[in-house]
Amino acid sequence: MTVAAAPGPRWLGDAGQVALAGALALVLLPVGWTSVVDGEVSTAWQIALLVALVALHAAVATARRWPLPSYAVGALAELVLVAAPDLSGPTAEAAGSAFGPVLLPSSLCFFVLLYAVSAQDRRPWPGIVLGIGLVGCLLTVVRLSGFDGTGLQGWTWWLMVATATVAATVAAWALGRFRATRAAWIDQLADRAAAEERQRIAREMHDVVAHSLAVVVSHAEAGRMVVGQQPERASGILDTIATTGREALMEMRGLLGVLGGESSTEPQPGLADVGDLVERMREAGLTVRLEAEEPGQVAPAVGLTAYRVVQEALTNVTRHAGSGAVAKVSVTRTARQLTIEVSDDGVGIQRPPGRGLRGMRERVAAVGGSLEAGPSSEGWRVRAMMPV
Repeated sequence: MTVAAAPGPRWLGDAGQVALAGALALVLLPVGWTSVVDGEVSTAWQIALLVALVALHAAVATARRWPLPSYAVGALAELVLVAAPDLSGPTAEAAGSAFGPVLLPSSLCFFVLLYAVSAQDRRPWPGIVLGIGLVGCLLTVVRLSGFDGTGLQGWTWWLMVATATVAATVAAWALGRFRATRAAWIDQLADRAAAEERQRIAREMHDVVAHSLAVVVSHAEAGRMVVGQQPERASGILDTIATTGREALMEMRGLLGVLGGESSTEPQPGLADVGDLVERMREAGLTVRLEAEEPGQVAPAVGLTAYRVVQEALTNVTRHAGSGAVAKVSVTRTARQLTIEVSDDGVGIQRPPGRGLRGMRERVAAVGGSLEAGPSSEGWRVRAMMPV
């Protein structure tokens, strides 16, 4: 199983991989091809070596789409290069002596294949291919040392080859794991952002629905009681229900548009709308006193949070404080802090805190503030403090 591909068209990444393979073939393959053709080996080995060189470069072209099969092809090709007899001829004369085909430049393609598996495949394959690569390093060193422990230029040559092959193998593997880790980290950040956005939308939906339904229900109950005695009030009650329903529908359309990937064109409520909110709650039958100083300009996120805190707190008053409860909304601001306090003289919430209080705490914490909610000497109090 491979990790998710990087964002962007898949064909673009495949085209880039083919371009890399073409560039490597253009630079590395002619030297290897000429060395094998002029290498004075048997026809069978010559064919095997040429096929191995072509297979290495072809595997690079497919490494992005099929990393593990491409690596397997490249490993077999490298095994052919390790097992083949030394090459002589003009290239060997220029180098000073005959040499093993594994030293041909096309062997560098193996590191590209190792990187591809390390970067794209999940465990245990990256560890397995690293082990195969290190075994290949051992076979290469033994092959070039002539199987007698001395060979060529003695132990210094052996040490140089061992260090170079192991270092290149580990470096290619480590770069691939770094890319895989970075991709997983980016995916995790995206998932976290999506989860936070879902929580934000859930809070918005809860606030809109709970507040609107509380107003509609209270008006419907009031209408049922007064319509028989004061039919002239029925029109005003129905107007309030209709207005509240329309506002809720508008906000919910905006939230659903965000879920569908659209940008919302509806302005978000803010601190300046708290007065209108209080007035609507009064029309719904709740006795509310508003004590608000001129808050001045605040960040939109802080203003929206303050509005939602007041909205949720007053909704809880209508649902839990009992009939005849009186609520007070206080808005104060200092140089560094905005304080929103909503209190009532009712019985308060008589059950464990639900989504509403949790949502208020999450909202306030998201803008760097804190929230207190609980019984007070008069009834129930919600107090939110946010930096400005």
